Amino acid sequence: MHERFSDRARHAMALANREAAKLNHDYLAPGHLMLGLIAEGECVATAALRLLEVDLEKVRLEVASRMDKGTGNGTIGRRAQTQELKDVIALAISEARKYEHRYVGTEHLILALVAQADSIPSKVLRAQGLKIESLRERALGLLQSAIDAGHDLAHSRHGDFEWVHQQELAKAFRSPKFWHTMILAVDAANRLGAGEIEPPHLLLALLRDEPNGLAALLARKGVTVDWLREQLGAAAPA
Repeated sequence: MHERFSDRARHAMALANREAAKLNHDYLAPGHLMLGLIAEGECVATAALRLLEVDLEKVRLEVASRMDKGTGNGTIGRRAQTQELKDVIALAISEARKYEHRYVGTEHLILALVAQADSIPSKVLRAQGLKIESLRERALGLLQSAIDAGHDLAHSRHGDFEWVHQQELAKAFRSPKFWHTMILAVDAANRLGAGEIEPPHLLLALLRDEPNGLAALLARKGVTVDWLREQLGAAAPA
């Protein structure tokens, strides 16, 4: 389902996973997603809320306070979604389809959170006087004014490498070894709760793929899968 998410929505989901880790929760709920959206910060959802004079810091503290500390171990691994969060995502997809958007963005996620009246985020936001009609109007207005030039699918993060010719990329796509590495990288990203594949995930994939010989070479320098995972865990926000 997440392959339809925009970059910022994916990032918010990854941050939601980290928020769950901070609370020692072994699941993902609407409250975690609200915290993830606030942590993402520079997105249509938070921009619309600010325009409506919603105090995001107050919302963050209130949502967190209503979610009791769990008994989990706080690991970064991917968490199962509660039925309530699955319902929110279904609502977000419905919002996107309503406006014929080809992606699910942060604006759709926040609208879905508010629409789910029994959720913690909805109760906290409505207590601040937020009305879903006003939120929808502001969110759509931001999209039309293109206030966020880096929003959703319209931007790219590939920088200087965008000149690479499609035929050159096709060579890699035909390689079974390439796809094997990418599958391992996707698995590494999922385990670490990341919204997209980043260089550390590629390195983990190469280290796990022992037949390529690179793992043994790096192991001589102390670079192993366990060592890298420890370093990534230490780098995660407290």
